[in-house]
Amino acid sequence: MTMFKIASVQSAWIVGVAGTLSGAAAYAQTATSQNPSAAPAEELGEIVVTAQKRAERLQDVPIQVDVLTAADLESRQIRQTSDIVRTTANLAIQRTDTYTNTVVTLRGISQASNSDAPVAVIVDGVPQDDAKQFNMRLFDIAQIEVLRGPQGSIYGRNAEAGAVIITSAAPTNELHGFGDVSYGNGQTLDITGGVSGAIVPERVQYRLAGSYLTSNGIIPNTFTGVHADRVPHDWSLRGTLYVHLTDSTTLSLIAAHSDFDAAGVIFSPVFSGSANDFVDPQSNFPNRGSGKSTNLTAKLESDLGFATFSSISGYSKLEQVQTTDVDFTSAPAVGDYQPYEREIFAQEFRLVGSSLESLRWLASIDYLHSRHFVSTNIFLDRGNPQVDPTDPTALLVSNPEDDRRTNYGASGQIDYELMSGLTLTAGARYDKDKRIQRENSTGQDRKADFDKFQPRVSIAYAFDRNRQIYATYGVGFRSGGFNPPGFPLIQSEKLANYEVGFKTQWLDRHVTLNGAVFYSNVDDFQFSYIDFATASEVTGNIDRVSIRGGELEIQVIPLEGLSFFANLGVADSKIEKLAAFPQYIGNHTPRSSDISASVGFDYSHQIANQLTFFLRSDAQHYSARYWYTDNLDVQGPKTFWNASFGLRHGGWTATAWGKNLSNTRAYDTYFPSQSTGLPYDVGFPTRPRSYGLELSVRF
Repeated sequence: MTMFKIASVQSAWIVGVAGTLSGAAAYAQTATSQNPSAAPAEELGEIVVTAQKRAERLQDVPIQVDVLTAADLESRQIRQTSDIVRTTANLAIQRTDTYTNTVVTLRGISQASNSDAPVAVIVDGVPQDDAKQFNMRLFDIAQIEVLRGPQGSIYGRNAEAGAVIITSAAPTNELHGFGDVSYGNGQTLDITGGVSGAIVPERVQYRLAGSYLTSNGIIPNTFTGVHADRVPHDWSLRGTLYVHLTDSTTLSLIAAHSDFDAAGVIFSPVFSGSANDFVDPQSNFPNRGSGKSTNLTAKLESDLGFATFSSISGYSKLEQVQTTDVDFTSAPAVGDYQPYEREIFAQEFRLVGSSLESLRWLASIDYLHSRHFVSTNIFLDRGNPQVDPTDPTALLVSNPEDDRRTNYGASGQIDYELMSGLTLTAGARYDKDKRIQRENSTGQDRKADFDKFQPRVSIAYAFDRNRQIYATYGVGFRSGGFNPPGFPLIQSEKLANYEVGFKTQWLDRHVTLNGAVFYSNVDDFQFSYIDFATASEVTGNIDRVSIRGGELEIQVIPLEGLSFFANLGVADSKIEKLAAFPQYIGNHTPRSSDISASVGFDYSHQIANQLTFFLRSDAQHYSARYWYTDNLDVQGPKTFWNASFGLRHGGWTATAWGKNLSNTRAYDTYFPSQSTGLPYDVGFPTRPRSYGLELSVRF
């Protein structure tokens, strides 16, 4: 959700700007492998996923799923969720607005201001209801699954483009521990560590892990001389307790807390109006934010014989304060002081039948309630960032907003093996999303309900254990919401997707080749624009959008210790109907990029007793990116290169790493003036070259 709201202050322009390590090296890993390149052939490809809320072999699931295991995350120095784009086709995760905020684009469908993401995010079984929850520090993670294509029949609203499932590492019965220390340019210190073991062997296990990051930053502010992306601190702590109540019943408890003080809004003014003119930040204001979050999860799982029963409860509380420039220039003008709070409670009850029968089934019901408060306070920037934001005499406009949402969902799925190798899948879900917004100026409530029936039908034929083809039809749904008073509701977005694909492995699983082609029709596609008459940021709906595309992912392991991967994603979006702006018909949708591609390799070689040398490299390429519906602002093609090498001896590893080694300059987010109301464009710069050394230990 874009942070800023437009306020009519002095002039209308015052604005709030507002796979394949999975289809690659991940396919070469077992769930327990710590060195995928050296895994024996008979173990290759045995990844277990929970994409359909049951444990299944990755290659058996008739969905394009990319997987990052713990070993992948460690070997690639993937520390933030935005880094997973290095391994997943047709996925972009771009920074914008606050320190914790990102915009997700998957298969050509992107997030608009004031609206939900088009991708469901599930962390340890709990759905996340805020974009700020997705951009997390990744530490002590067991696995990440990225599902492409609508998953509404299982995960419900906002899973129209796909889903991301993040699972933290589980406690162990034996004592294990780890520690990582990384130091990089910008005086960046990144520390993670953890320990796991048994309190009562076989009955009660624990796991405790944490991370700490501090950095002076690497993106310069040319006016202040202080780096615009400084992070004084960002720390997180997570504790997990497993209690085996009986031989068939387990209780899992997870508590996590994080706290940060960091630069967030680092937009640069682009006076030339060219999306390929890369400008460093030059704001006179420090653009700083602070915040904390608490997440509690409880999962009860019991084997009933005929099915497994699960109860998953989640509670989250987010608190943040963001202070930022609004004009993003060195001249004193106006700023925005924005306190933010959100509380979320989620509950799911689930029954999953046996995975060993020819008829497999699952059924679930769930509930989510969320309260969200944000206040946009436009103040006069008089050059004193310590006083101006909260000085009552400097306040120009205050716009507090209080929103509540309650969502009810019920879903079910049946997989039936019609004959040997031929399986029919039929699933459906109904979502009811009720929203209330309090207009603080009048004390009155605005209310709206959004609902959708989301079916999915798939048929798959497995020639053998390693080769299958499938065809699927699925429906996705993104809930609507509220615009500023006086503007129509944001209509819910509906997607119908037609897809055929294949998942294959060859030569004793040394070659993996997966792919799909799809066609999607989207009604009421959500996008953002500025209403210049009132200087208001509005989310509107494109009447109809079509998206044609596909993915192709390949991995080859020619010999022990060496693997190559490549993936290609295509998502060609086209505006088919737009009554409000008919001149945009035929254009690409905002933030879309037709093509994404990745290539890479992993090499390891034992050079002495227990001493192994390793070398890894990958590169990502994106075609031109269209920032706005008029397609006048286009960022040219970009390529990013990453690499690491080092030595491993026993449980110790020393690594030299680099990201964006080509120092490619680009924008994660670009707002042209016609979308913001400012008299110039603004861009959020991509991180430049970063590099460092890391020392790790496992015991």
